[in-house]
Amino acid sequence: MRMMRLLSLHSLSILAASILNVPIASAHEQQVLNLETAMAENGAAAIKIGVPGHNDAFYGPVPKKDQIFVIDFLEIAPSPIPVDKVFFVLLRGEIPSSHAGDITADQLAAAKLNITMSLTHPEGDNENEDKSLYTIPLRTAELADEAHLAIRDSQGRHVDSLTAPGTGRNDILTDYWIPGMFVETGKYKFEIVAELEDGRCLFAIWVEQWLEGSLRRW
Repeated sequence: MRMMRLLSLHSLSILAASILNVPIASAHEQQVLNLETAMAENGAAAIKIGVPGHNDAFYGPVPKKDQIFVIDFLEIAPSPIPVDKVFFVLLRGEIPSSHAGDITADQLAAAKLNITMSLTHPEGDNENEDKSLYTIPLRTAELADEAHLAIRDSQGRHVDSLTAPGTGRNDILTDYWIPGMFVETGKYKFEIVAELEDGRCLFAIWVEQWLEGSLRRW
C-alpha cells in the first residue's frame, strides 16, 4: 500500500509540474479551504497575495517581490478541475527588460521546476511519507502520453524555453488528465517554484485544495 501511495504522489507531482490548479470536491469545501488560507497558523491575520486569473493559487513560498517572472494571469479550464477528464492550464507573463544582461538564454534553458507536495488526510493526520519533492526542467516537453508542457513566445511561436528579458510575454500551456484511481481523498498542498541554476526565483506559487479520489489508505 505504501508503494501505491508513493505512485499516487508521483503522478500528482507531474500534475503540479504543469503549473496547475488541482480538482476540488465541492464549492463548500473550497470555501472552507480559502477561509483557512486567509488566517495565519497561529491564529493571527495574514495577508496572502492571490495569483491573477481564474484559479485558487497564491504567491509563495518565495515572496512576490523576489520573483523575476511577472505573472499576467493563470487560467484553468474547466475549473474546478475534474478527476478522470482532460483539463488545460495557461500561465502568461514575462521577464522584464530590467533583467537584460544578467539572465542569459542558456540560464533559461537550464531552468527547473521544484514541486513540493503534501497530503493531509480527512482524519487530520499528516504523515511524513506523504510529503514529496519532485523536480523537472522548465522546458517544452511531453511529460506522459496524456500530459504535455509547451512554451510560446510573444509571437505565438512554440519555443523550447522561456525567452530572454525584454522580448515580450511567454505562455506556458499544459494539458493533463488525473487518474482518480491513484488519488487519495484529502487536502493537498502544492508549492511550485521555478528557478535558475544559481537559485534565483523565476516564479513561485502555492495552492491548497481538496482532491476526491478512489485510492484507499488501507
